[in-house]
Amino acid sequence: MPIWLGFIWTSPNTLLGLVLGVFTFQMPRLDHGVVIFDRAPRGLTALLPRLGRTAMTIGFVIVSARPLEGRLLAHERHHVRQYLAWGPLFIPAYLVVAVRSGYRRHPMELAAVRAAEAAEP
Repeated sequence: MPIWLGFIWTSPNTLLGLVLGVFTFQMPRLDHGVVIFDRAPRGLTALLPRLGRTAMTIGFVIVSARPLEGRLLAHERHHVRQYLAWGPLFIPAYLVVAVRSGYRRHPMELAAVRAAEAAEP
């Protein structure tokens, strides 16, 4: 699938991600077509650690409580690729599987963990 078609397919998620990004109260940066809010744990990103999370991906947007690099960046970029495949179905599918499997055994999370491990030198 061409990247532009994937971008259109997941645009409702990306729009939601941009709205959530506004609530980080920081300027985003762009990294290989992904909008990243990771400058400081403020607003929404200050809440993530309280929820037991460091970062979350919504479409082509990543919000993070700490600077994205290394394994964490590879993990979240894999979620972007998952959004490309699932488009607007990603969030409902993710939630349905999360109810059944939980976070630690979630197939989409396990795939992102494997992708992050493979990205390490």
